[in-house]
Amino acid sequence: MSTRIPGRVVVVAAVAAVLLGYAAILKHYSTQGWGRFVRSSTQEGVAETAVKRAFESRSTTDEQRYEALFRYLLSGAVAFTDKSGSRIHYRGVAGVAGYASAGLEGFARTGTLLAAWVASGRDPVIVDAASGVPVDLVAYLRRGLLAGTDPKSSGYWGRIRSWDQRIVETADVARIVWMTRGQIWQRLDALQQVQVAAWLQQAEGKRTPDNIWLLFAVTVEVVLRSLGIAGPGADPASNPNYRAFKQNYLGNGWFGDPPLGVDFYNTWGMSYELFWISYIDPQFDRDFIRSSLQQSAQLTAHLIGTDGVPMMGRSICYRTAVPVPLLAENLLDDQAIEPGLARHGLDLVWRHFVAHGVLQDGALTQGYYRTDLRFVDYYSGPGSCHWGLRSLVLAFLHAPGSDFWDSKEQLLPVEQADYRLVYEKLGWIVSGRRADGSVTIDIPGNAGKAPRILPYDAWRGWLEQVFRRPFRPVNEDVEYNRPSYSSASPIFSD
Repeated sequence: MSTRIPGRVVVVAAVAAVLLGYAAILKHYSTQGWGRFVRSSTQEGVAETAVKRAFESRSTTDEQRYEALFRYLLSGAVAFTDKSGSRIHYRGVAGVAGYASAGLEGFARTGTLLAAWVASGRDPVIVDAASGVPVDLVAYLRRGLLAGTDPKSSGYWGRIRSWDQRIVETADVARIVWMTRGQIWQRLDALQQVQVAAWLQQAEGKRTPDNIWLLFAVTVEVVLRSLGIAGPGADPASNPNYRAFKQNYLGNGWFGDPPLGVDFYNTWGMSYELFWISYIDPQFDRDFIRSSLQQSAQLTAHLIGTDGVPMMGRSICYRTAVPVPLLAENLLDDQAIEPGLARHGLDLVWRHFVAHGVLQDGALTQGYYRTDLRFVDYYSGPGSCHWGLRSLVLAFLHAPGSDFWDSKEQLLPVEQADYRLVYEKLGWIVSGRRADGSVTIDIPGNAGKAPRILPYDAWRGWLEQVFRRPFRPVNEDVEYNRPSYSSASPIFSD
């Protein structure tokens, strides 16, 4: 004799199964700490206006303008540093790696700028313009480094696994350690040094994408070796990551960026990492790195217009770091790229973006000008954009009153004459127009294509609230496959 299950029980069981299934899906796919992200302000504040006025002023020197920008960024860092001191949680939309990872990015990517200030010999104690409280940069960085690398600390950055975002940040953390070695590293006790080195060493041997990620562990190795941690130097050819990275070389100092192709990662990524490897260990594959940086600087000089840059590719929020190759080459050889040219390239880019609202809430916005959710990559959180500070990091390595700051500016190629340069292996034709200062990248391989920009529709925001993870549009088609990109009409401001 069969027992009939009441219909209400069946309905309840079905609903429970659906809810449990939804909960399992949500747990699996949701971004950790989703509810803790705070959207950035929509209106420019007093601090942003002050920096903009400093950049517009004709009565301030270049160095004074950039010191005003530095103080603005320092105030933002101080305001959003967590209690442990190891993370900076800027306002903005979430990246898929989660809240804790975003905070590490904030510290690592901003901390390099603070470390460069210290390394240049400037006074490390600065009065925070927002609070009026003195900030000791050395103490601030030391506290963050020790909390972030201590497994017993609430601010611990965590264990590093393959494909882990923390692999990326180890390179910047290593740079902070190296730049402040006299003020911090050499004053740590033996156990503290072991602690910091042990966290960094986790990056070694981890699996990564076959692109710029390959260099991060190399940078860590070079830094630790310079501090006497990793033993004597080895032939660069013996480093499997470095050997694999060089296979992406396309000539003219630039590399492919698998799996997507050629883009501006060559300025803020490849050239930046190669610079630091050479700066710390000048004998590391010297001929190749020096040649590639010289060629990268020459190419980049032709990509900067008086009206911005012909931006294409992913991670556009790093846009203020485009001048990096000019600054890097000037630091290594001021005869190849003279100080006045490097500083002018820096100034043209930063003036353009500051004027168009790149600053908000003490940080760089998540977009080309202001925050633009159509072009915020799924991996980008609020702190991610501070790779855009890399051009400032290299600028502030120069001591106050040095030739870099005081020499007469020199005109970039587009300010001198028209040009048309063919880069066959890159698949680019780069043209400059002196008449209006614009630069264009034509890509013959994309002829006939007309990709459209995918909008950030309302349904995407709804899905984000349901699944608590980014559902922003993937606009790689328009970022890579247009026939032409121009500084005069950036697609990201459409």
